[in-house]
Amino acid sequence: MFLLEKKLLFQYAPILALNPSEMSALEQLPEKDKDLILPIFPIKGWTTAKNLENSIGRIKKSIAEREFIADIDKDFLLLNKTYIATGKYPRHVHEQIHSLMDSNAGYKNWVGFIQETSNSIPILQLDDLAELDLQITNLASLNRGIVVRFKMKQSSAHLFNAVATSLLGKNIAQLLFIFDHEDVNRIDILEVDKHAKLIESIHRLFPLAAFSVSSASFPSSFAGSYRGEIPIYERLLFNGTFKSCVANILMLYSDRGGARAARLSGGGAIPPPRIDYALKNDWRFIRKEFEDYKNIEEGEKERLYQEAAIEMINSDYWIPDLKLWGVQMIEKTSEGDKFGITSPNRATAVRLNLHLYQQLHYNDVLEDLDTDEDWED
Repeated sequence: MFLLEKKLLFQYAPILALNPSEMSALEQLPEKDKDLILPIFPIKGWTTAKNLENSIGRIKKSIAEREFIADIDKDFLLLNKTYIATGKYPRHVHEQIHSLMDSNAGYKNWVGFIQETSNSIPILQLDDLAELDLQITNLASLNRGIVVRFKMKQSSAHLFNAVATSLLGKNIAQLLFIFDHEDVNRIDILEVDKHAKLIESIHRLFPLAAFSVSSASFPSSFAGSYRGEIPIYERLLFNGTFKSCVANILMLYSDRGGARAARLSGGGAIPPPRIDYALKNDWRFIRKEFEDYKNIEEGEKERLYQEAAIEMINSDYWIPDLKLWGVQMIEKTSEGDKFGITSPNRATAVRLNLHLYQQLHYNDVLEDLDTDEDWED
């Protein structure tokens, strides 16, 4: 349940990937902050695990028995090199994902998965519109609410109309529409009026529903940059759309938690050490180059992370009283602690941890908040 008496029960709904960096970032937030977040997980296999139960187990490890929104990460199967080349499933978990994607009988397998997965709120599957009516009826019978996620780059007026027509008359009390723009840039900010008009048109049909605008804008490359600041365009897009909408629309902020929407294919080289610091409206970063990236000396990577951390702590944007896991990890790194930031994955987890907290408390004065909570490495 995400609505109660026309009020939102949550303040933030980030779309998070089931990978170690993003799950660690969420897990290490203070418990009282997790109560205010409704995470969205596109379900896929957890690292090298063979079964989906490991994925659900990792979600529970991060948020315990709190509610979350579940979708299907179709790219986990459809972009798998083995599946593309041979049509065979590399692991049983790929077969399980394929089963969830089966649209027969109103996405019967997906409905069954949601029913068996406690605290999960379903996202409506939109690939087979012929099964839409039955899927909505079956999901509505679970009484957990329904989330509609429109991927805007793939959506059309026909899709909007088909979904609205199927939902009308179903009397679904808990309904959330997410307009997911995926990766955006500053040009997208100029179209907030158009986005607002679409939301208002659907709001007129579903006046009790909640609405969300989600996107991502973290850069894919920092080549040639030593330090700098990057605008958080997803926040600007949401704020602009929200201000352009009529006042009585319930709006819930969403983004990718400080990550990108599109997946990046990593190269074989070790990337230059970089630490990012998330603020409310921008990211700050400090990046260090290796003396010779083809011949990295032992301990050089750790030393450069330490130098970046020291420089960051001495920057004017550093908030010394913010006792978050991400902050403490940067402090550990500045001291040369081996449990600090020593890899890009850990640096990503730190950035996301800070970003999640900043966006959750976007309208708060951070210095007035209590973040002093026990945490573990």
